[in-house]
Amino acid sequence: MTDPADLVQEACVLLAGLLPRLRRETPVPDETAFAAPGMTARPAAAPVPGNPPAFFAYTSIQSSARWAAELLLYAVGADMADDRWGGSDANTIRVLTEVIPKLAAGAKLAADAGDEAYGMVLRELDARLDEARQVRAIDEAEQWRPVRSRACPYCGCFFLKVLLDAAKRPAGRIECFGHRESGAPCRAAWGSLADIVPDLARADALTETVPDMEGETG
Repeated sequence: MTDPADLVQEACVLLAGLLPRLRRETPVPDETAFAAPGMTARPAAAPVPGNPPAFFAYTSIQSSARWAAELLLYAVGADMADDRWGGSDANTIRVLTEVIPKLAAGAKLAADAGDEAYGMVLRELDARLDEARQVRAIDEAEQWRPVRSRACPYCGCFFLKVLLDAAKRPAGRIECFGHRESGAPCRAAWGSLADIVPDLARADALTETVPDMEGETG
């Protein structure tokens, strides 16, 4: 099973790579988001100028990085930061690539608070990744299909999902989106689709029959 500290580091590296891209997109109006079929796109009224989704994703990464670092400091029993990290992009990237991974590794030693801290930090970082990837100019949001008829071999829950490719077909990667008893994400990954293909077919059949069943009962 993947180490929670490794998952934290992986998420931080991805966010550090997205931050400068979001910064570049923030002042660029996302005119395509407001275009109706057959009409010329033009900027609409927005709470902030430029590209609001990129702006909110960019600023959310900055705040979440510092929040995660503060939480891990608490988990390892260290003093709070007292604004020791400035608000520049360089400082945010340093927090993501140096500070948080180091603290996450140290949280292993604090068994009582470590698992809970991992869970909270991973959920926060994953939310920021999803938000950033859904920005139209980034467009890296992954699409996953649930596998309803197979339990995760690690945590026992039924939250397995298979990654889809651009053609909406299984891409060969399966992950668990459930949580362990501690509240930390399971994030177990399977390497092959070979023994789960029948389950995908059953999941598709269930998806197709659910609306009919609802219609009959209504």
